Amino acid sequence: MSLLVSSGGIATGLTGKQNSPQNLGYDAKIILVPAGTEIATKTLALTESTWLDAINSAVGSRFISLPIFYELESSPEDDVYATSSLGAVSFIREGKDTVKYSVKVTPVVMSQLRTFNGVSWSAYIVTSEGFIKGTSPDDVRFLPFKLDNFRVEKEIKATGADTATLPISITYANPAEWADFPAFVEPLRSGLPEVWNPRDLKDPKAILSAVTSATISGFTIKLYGYDEVPFEGAVKEDVIVKDKTTGAVTALTSLTETVPGTYNAVVTLAAGTYLIGCAPVGTAGATQGFAGLERDLVEITV
Repeated sequence: MSLLVSSGGIATGLTGKQNSPQNLGYDAKIILVPAGTEIATKTLALTESTWLDAINSAVGSRFISLPIFYELESSPEDDVYATSSLGAVSFIREGKDTVKYSVKVTPVVMSQLRTFNGVSWSAYIVTSEGFIKGTSPDDVRFLPFKLDNFRVEKEIKATGADTATLPISITYANPAEWADFPAFVEPLRSGLPEVWNPRDLKDPKAILSAVTSATISGFTIKLYGYDEVPFEGAVKEDVIVKDKTTGAVTALTSLTETVPGTYNAVVTLAAGTYLIGCAPVGTAGATQGFAGLERDLVEITV
């Protein structure tokens, strides 16, 4: 049975629900979400398309499914107390929880993950047993954990005993959020027709480019992920054409999607060698917002 539980009521031992699983497993990955995110109902939280649509959405509302963790180290802070001159001890606050994870990624993905530093994030936790952990103050909404800090640190270099790893440090804003309002869903045993494993949610996706029929007046470009899923709905500002020698960028005149993920591009070029692919983050007019996406550039000569 899949559960959405909280200390508020419907599915804890306090209200007679005694079959809540005790072993949710260890943290296997986190899904970063923009601060203020909430999933409205348990059914939506159990539905794979809820997560896939958010992972594929535009910058500002996109969920980022980080790679599976290679290592995990928890560093909880002690609770904070004050002692008066008379010896009275008073509780000030609960200690913050900081967890350092490490992942193994390519250098390109590493540089993209570091662009997430300095952003206000919350997070859902995916466990080794296929649960998604969050919080629920009202037994209806499924909320992520609020984070005080999220930081992708510098790479730990490879040694003779191990390959390079990338540390990721997070600090929870409210150390008692899980203790006071625990909630989780279990898509693997949801009872719904659709059964899926949240551990399989894709890592920060790559947008690959395949360019054909290139001339000085245009080309055909296919945008797709490693899983061969086409990237639909791009506009002309989402594609960059850069002179390989000078670095000068030439804007497209138009970009027309002929079949899902495949586009005819119209552009005016001089004879030469160019790099073509997805526009970088911050490009004016771009709608797709390729933050966190690995991009490749295809070389053509016309």
